[in-house]
Amino acid sequence: MVIFSLVIYVLAFLVTTILHELGHAVTSAALGGRPVLHHVYVVHTGLAGMTQAVVSAAGPLLSLVQGLGLMAALRFMTAAPGPLRLFVLWLCLHGLVNFFGYLITTPFVPNADLGKVAAILELPAAGRWALFAVGIAAISWIGMWAREPLMAFAVDPATLVEPDARARHILAAGVLPWIAGGALIALASWPAPHWISYAYPFFAGFFLIVTWRRVADVIPPALPASPWTEAPLWPWLLALAAVLAVFRGVLAPGVRLVR
Repeated sequence: MVIFSLVIYVLAFLVTTILHELGHAVTSAALGGRPVLHHVYVVHTGLAGMTQAVVSAAGPLLSLVQGLGLMAALRFMTAAPGPLRLFVLWLCLHGLVNFFGYLITTPFVPNADLGKVAAILELPAAGRWALFAVGIAAISWIGMWAREPLMAFAVDPATLVEPDARARHILAAGVLPWIAGGALIALASWPAPHWISYAYPFFAGFFLIVTWRRVADVIPPALPASPWTEAPLWPWLLALAAVLAVFRGVLAPGVRLVR
């Protein structure tokens, strides 16, 4: 379970990152900029003022749409294969955390996406700290919400009975993939122009601490046995290898969207 979830966790994280940066780059090109798309950042020329603010906000907002849209889609995927549902769940969680995580960075990291927006709009300190508070509250809520979706991947229904067993399941399906995946993603993000690209993969799973510590407080509905980990892992490894090839081999050197 740890290996399967780790592969899907990293795959979903990289896809979310690529979509996030595409949000910046496509918006920049649409507004007259000349963006160069990289793996964890976009270099812009030809932008100024409010246009810069719109482009900086585009990445996090696209991640928010991704998270909310897939949260709704999960309700209709009960019959889908387990690995596919887990991939959609991680895409959902990464999208939500990406947006609200940037809210948290607003007072501290002026070069981060929403920090740039706050600077351009000359948002007062009180407003930046209000965004920080919203981000903290939302990340905590995400941790609480994630308990039941992650528990749905318990292979043995008996796992749902004992609080300690539920905590061990969250550890295997979420916490360990986050920690190991964070290291792999930070390594894949090199070289990056800002330290936050290396730190974010480790901060991105903080909501799982809430999930892990509070999973004993909720008893999910009874579920049938779901041996989803018996599905073949190799298609997901191939998908991860393909995305890594694009991430490192194509995007890291840079792709100019507008000639």
